[in-house]
Amino acid sequence: MNITDLPQYRPLHKIQKGGLTDLYVCTNSEGKRVVVRFVKEQHRKDKSIIKSFKKGLVNLQKFDSPGIIKVLDTGTCKGFQYMVIQYHNSENLRECILHQNPILKTNSLTFVRKLAESINYIHNQGYLHMDLKPENILIKEEGDLILIDFDFCIPHKGPKPIKLKVLPGTPTYLAPETLKAKEVDERSEVFSFGVIAYELLTHHKPFEANSITEYKRAVADPRVKAYPLHERRGDISKRLEGVIEKCLAKRKEERYPSMALVLRDLEALL
Repeated sequence: MNITDLPQYRPLHKIQKGGLTDLYVCTNSEGKRVVVRFVKEQHRKDKSIIKSFKKGLVNLQKFDSPGIIKVLDTGTCKGFQYMVIQYHNSENLRECILHQNPILKTNSLTFVRKLAESINYIHNQGYLHMDLKPENILIKEEGDLILIDFDFCIPHKGPKPIKLKVLPGTPTYLAPETLKAKEVDERSEVFSFGVIAYELLTHHKPFEANSITEYKRAVADPRVKAYPLHERRGDISKRLEGVIEKCLAKRKEERYPSMALVLRDLEALL
C-alpha cells in the first residue's frame, strides 16, 4: 500500500515526522486538506505495530473533543488499514520549544490549561494516553492545542494501577512508579503532564541530567527535586509553580489524584 493507491486523496507532500507511520498531506474529493496516515512498509510484518495502529484508530473514533485530533475517514487498502485525520498547519510543541516560538510565552497558561483539559477528557472517558510528550502536541497560532497519536492508548477505570509488561512512551516523560515498577494510572499521567508543562513554560526539563539514563535515575530517585521553576522563568506566579510542583511529586500519594483537580487549580489562576 502506498499513497498512490488511494486515488480519492491527492498527495501534496509527505510529513517527515511520522515515526512508525507514513503521513501525507492530501486534498480530498472536496478540495480540503487532510492527513492520510498508515503504517510504514518496513513495519507491516510487525503484528504489534499493526495492532497498535488499529487500536489507536478505534480509540480515536470514540473521542469527541476540540483538543483531540479527529478521524475523518478510514478504510483498508491492499490488506492494510489507513486513517484520514484533520490537517492542522502548525508546529508541534517540541518544534515550538526548539524554535523559541514566542507564542509559548504569550499563551503559557492557556496552553497548560488546554493540555490539562485534553488529558482530563481522556481520563474521563476511561483511558490513558500512554505517550504524552511534546511531539504529540500540536500548537496552533490562534492559541489552540491538539493532542495526537493514540496508538498506545489503553483503557483504565478505577483506582487500581495497571501493571505493564513493557515500558510505554518516551522514558523522559514517565513517572517514577512507571520507571521503577512499570505501573501506570491517572497519577502517572499527572506526572507526565507536569514534565510537559514545565518544559512548555521554561524550555527545560525539570530534572538536570547529561543523558537519558542519568535523567531516568534522577526521576526515580525520591531525593532529587525538580529544578525550581521560578529560577528558570521569573514571571511565573507562585501559585502556578505550586501546581506544577505538585504534579511532579515523586511519591504519587503526594501528587494530584486526578487531572480534574489539576484543571480546577489551573482555572482558578485565570
